[in-house]
Amino acid sequence: MQTSDSLVQLLVEFFDLPADTRPEEIAQPAIPKWDSLAMVQLITELQGRFGVEFDLEEIQTLRSYREIHDTLVRKGVFARARRVIGQREKR
Repeated sequence: MQTSDSLVQLLVEFFDLPADTRPEEIAQPAIPKWDSLAMVQLITELQGRFGVEFDLEEIQTLRSYREIHDTLVRKGVFARARRVIGQREKR
């Protein structure tokens, strides 16, 4: 099950950021390590972790937590997590 918190955790770990980094602070211009090679590796990590595929147009927009989060929401990633949580609560 994936949540938006798991995205923050992935990005914090991937870029070796302080644990208390806020999502709005995670953006390519603010992270020197976020170069073109890191971007390729990040896309691979995101696709594996969240079970999605990104097309080239989407990849070109993934430059911050918010942009990545919004793209994953459009792909239904976090909606699936909410449905699973909701099903558990009904039991």
